[in-house]
Formats: sequence, structure tokens, C-alpha cells
Amino acid sequence: MSKNGSAATTTVLFDAGGTLVHVDYFFLQHELRRLGIRVTRRALRRAEYSARAEIDRFVLAAPQSSDETRRRPYFAAMLEQFVPDEQVLACLLERLEAAHRQSNLWRLMLPSTRQVLGELRRRGLTLGVVSNADGRIATILQQCGAGGFFDVVIDSHLVGVEKPDPRIFQLALMQVGVPPQQAVYVGDIYGIDVVGAERAGLRPLLLDALGCYEGVRCDKIRHLRELLTRVSQEGAWQTD
Repeated sequence: MSKNGSAATTTVLFDAGGTLVHVDYFFLQHELRRLGIRVTRRALRRAEYSARAEIDRFVLAAPQSSDETRRRPYFAAMLEQFVPDEQVLACLLERLEAAHRQSNLWRLMLPSTRQVLGELRRRGLTLGVVSNADGRIATILQQCGAGGFFDVVIDSHLVGVEKPDPRIFQLALMQVGVPPQQAVYVGDIYGIDVVGAERAGLRPLLLDALGCYEGVRCDKIRHLRELLTRVSQEGAWQTD
């Protein structure tokens, strides 16, 4: 137990895409430049909030949708402000789909992410990943130099269940042998990550890097390094 009497935090589980690894903005910039469109990486990051909001709406309207069917609406919502021509946008989305099939577009990791993961491990926390993915997330984490930090990696493609279904979180908890009350889940999409974690009894934490996620009420952080102040050495969880 922590000092305040609540269950100590022993485990931090993470979403992968958008949380640990990010979409390849350099690749997106290149594809847009091919169309004569120049966009900064920060503009693309801000545009992702439109994509996240679209996914929230998508999940609410079609709760049985899959990560595969949500990817095209995600990119469409993200890029339509830069590519107003519908036919041009459709061609761009086809190129992105083909590129993603060849090499998952969520493949870049910030150096600070590895530093945070290393410090969490040094504090004795169990770390894991619960990802709506396509069977490649463990390989991507290894390629980013982060695979060794995790005690469990759950890839929805391999286990046959996706967030926000609570069963996918339960699979991770079973593998590491902890109750949900001792676990925090960090993700970047409210309707998938926060809602799913809440259903499974975990403490959800929304990564809102630019502070632009609107219309949701939940615990948030702007950067993963905030986890180092949220989880004390004794395992007590600090709220805002």
C-alpha cells in the first residue's frame, strides 16, 4: 500500500502508436512535398488532434470497428486541411496505406522516451505495452532500442482482441501477475485508451503533448517524463 492507503502503483502499461512510437512525420512531409505542399512537423502534430477526435467519434458510432478500418479515417482527418482536393487526398491516402503495409508508419521514438523507460525500470516498476497493432509492434520497439524495457507486449493482431475491449488489458495484467488497481495505462486517444483502461479497472492517463485534446475529462500529461513525478519511489500516485 502507498502512504495514502491506496494500492501502490507497481505497473505502467503503455499504448504504442502515438505514445511510445510516433508516426513518421518526415515521411508525411516528403509525401506532401511531392504534391507541392510544405507543412511543418509541428503543424502535422497539431493536425493529429483532428485525427484523434475523428477516432473518438468513429469508436462511438461504430464500437465494433477495428484498428485497420480506423487508420484511413485517421489520416484523412489529419491531412484534409492540407490537401483540400478530395481526389488528390484519396490518392495520397492510398500511398500511405501501401507504405504502411510495407513498413509500419508509427516507427519513430523520441530519445527521451528511452530515458524515461529506463528510469521507471530503475525504480522497480513493471512496464508493458498494450497496443492495437498489426503484429509488428514488438519488432518496432526492438528497432527503436526499447524492447528490453518491457515485461509484456500485447499486440492486438496476435491476441485477437483490440482496445477499448477490457480483455486486452486483462491479458497484460495476467502475464505480469498484478491486479488492475496497481496499474497505470498511458495512451493518446481518449475513446480507445482511456475508455478501455477504465473498463478494465486501470488508472488511465491521457498523453496530450500539445495540450489540445478538448472535450474530455481525465487525468492528463504533456510528456512521458511527467510519469517520473507522478509515481513516487514508494509507488504512491500523484494526481494533478
